[in-house]
Amino acid sequence: MQEAFTDLSEHLQKIEILSSAPCRLDVGGTWDLKCFALPYARLSPATTNIAISARTGIRLRAYRPGFVRIQDEFHRETFPADAPDMTGHFGLLFAIAAHFALGGVEIEISYGCPPRSGVGGSGTLSVALAGALASARERVGGERLSPEEIVEIVYNIEDGLRFSYTGLQDQCAAAYGGVNTWRWTYGNPGGKFRRTSIIPREHYSALGDRLLVAYIGKPHDSNDVNSRQVEDFLAGRHRGRWFRINEIATEFAGALNRADWEAAGSLMDEETAIRCAIVPARMTVLGEKLQAVCAEFGAGFATAGSGNGGCVWALAAKADIVPGLSSAWREVLSAVPSARILPATVDAAGLQVRQVAP
Repeated sequence: MQEAFTDLSEHLQKIEILSSAPCRLDVGGTWDLKCFALPYARLSPATTNIAISARTGIRLRAYRPGFVRIQDEFHRETFPADAPDMTGHFGLLFAIAAHFALGGVEIEISYGCPPRSGVGGSGTLSVALAGALASARERVGGERLSPEEIVEIVYNIEDGLRFSYTGLQDQCAAAYGGVNTWRWTYGNPGGKFRRTSIIPREHYSALGDRLLVAYIGKPHDSNDVNSRQVEDFLAGRHRGRWFRINEIATEFAGALNRADWEAAGSLMDEETAIRCAIVPARMTVLGEKLQAVCAEFGAGFATAGSGNGGCVWALAAKADIVPGLSSAWREVLSAVPSARILPATVDAAGLQVRQVAP
């Protein structure tokens, strides 16, 4: 017998549910892909990431009984709750809504960073949505889900839909927040990841004071860069370089733990140089100009995600050089109307969900 969907149209007349999850910056990304991490489990594959204050938000409102609507400022799609199209713009999100078996709900999305900017994207959005839907499900008798359970659900759905190469670091940063090194243990029956917190919360401000993040005015195409990286890796090309990137993830964590900001910035520069040698297209002309500014100020530089658009970020050795670095970046970014500096303090909270009056 097919289980019926639970309709929320009446419940959400009385209460709305808000959720949000942080975007992230990373060193050692791509090693969270199963096709990297599983063959080389002996290397203890790792990614170190920093959750940042730019957050992706979800609002659940009452909607027509039996239907789900999903919208942001750019798109809107509506389908019956029991027959969503999972191939469209919001296909992943409709798949997550279907998993929770809920209808009569409107899902409104807000972005702290522009879509496709390389700082968490679909993984961050999926965690925020699953957190909101899980909270709604609790109101009608569902069980409370842990952060690990939410990560597991949304990762498996995205991986199963096969829209792109799917790793876990975005979902982990979104759910847990903070500054962490993640060990990817896909072959372990006990779980897909192990988390190590790098620095205590009271030291987050020292890191945040040295961070600078900018959107360069065009979205990135992660599928294009990731496809080239994966094809080369599987064919045996650049593996030594990838092994070094994996080492850098752990060394970067150690530098952050020691508050050795200069060493951390140097490791960012090394990783960026390696990644650009593997796929030169990951760096745009505007990105090269921002990188040159960082070199002048003695700050580390990296592209976010797969690069080739989206965000770039810097880590200054001293907090007092950030105002000058920011001013110089703004001058470079002024050539592109949609480019801008983004807020970038360290986010300690991870996924947050609350209920408000409509």
